[in-house]
Amino acid sequence: MRADRPMHQLKDQQDLRRVRAADPDFSGTLAKGLMILQSFVRDPRAHANSEFADRLGLPRPTVSRLCRSLQALGFLDHDERLDRYFIGPAAVALGYPYVINTPLLPQLRPAMQSMADRFEGAVSVGVTMDLDVVYVETCAHEQGTLKRPGVGAVRGIVETAMGRAWLAQLPAAERNRFLARAKRERTDEYARSSEGLKASLANHGKRGFAINMGDAGLGVLAVGVASNIRYGPRRLLFNCAVPGYRAKSADLVKTIGPALVQLVNMADRQVGLR
Repeated sequence: MRADRPMHQLKDQQDLRRVRAADPDFSGTLAKGLMILQSFVRDPRAHANSEFADRLGLPRPTVSRLCRSLQALGFLDHDERLDRYFIGPAAVALGYPYVINTPLLPQLRPAMQSMADRFEGAVSVGVTMDLDVVYVETCAHEQGTLKRPGVGAVRGIVETAMGRAWLAQLPAAERNRFLARAKRERTDEYARSSEGLKASLANHGKRGFAINMGDAGLGVLAVGVASNIRYGPRRLLFNCAVPGYRAKSADLVKTIGPALVQLVNMADRQVGLR
């Protein structure tokens, strides 16, 4: 399919028209239903039909039919008292096959948990999805971090250490195109992260890992490594996040980063032995 924007980043009716003009076989009705579901990724609260219609630029009767269909299939739940829709359990079940088939996760969990306990933080695995990283597993110390990401959590690539590690392994031209688009479409996120992002990319070659010095918010520091493990077309990305009050920036460089590199190297070797 040729389109100006990947399907999972369609924002409204205008985007749909552009995609359908480029690909007559593209299913607009299916895309509209998925766009309603994806509204909950950025804004997980309950929504009224009118909110979906306004946000997506769709006619309210169309939204009503789509929501009723999604409710019948279990992807939405409806609260009659509030007259609002919640994300339904079928959406959770749909992600389960992806998580359980993620390569090596059962074998890696003990090492991830050990590292999380050692540094009193959280060790996560994620994959890229357009401008974001989606978390597929997290092992956390019992007190964890202030922003422990659960399975299915979405964070911007430019503001996460694992996302920056993924960027560092891209060819320069491809990375520059990505960054230009991120700056254009995620203006606030890019502005908040740009200085830390540039420093992390500049030092990745000599360190072997990427760094986030807290620009993602709440004083959480993190290191990230891109593995060689493929899940379909995507690499598994690893992240170790620690609260800033428990660690210093020097700890990321001297101790936590190298420990994460060691964990990822172990995982890469297991794939090589298969």
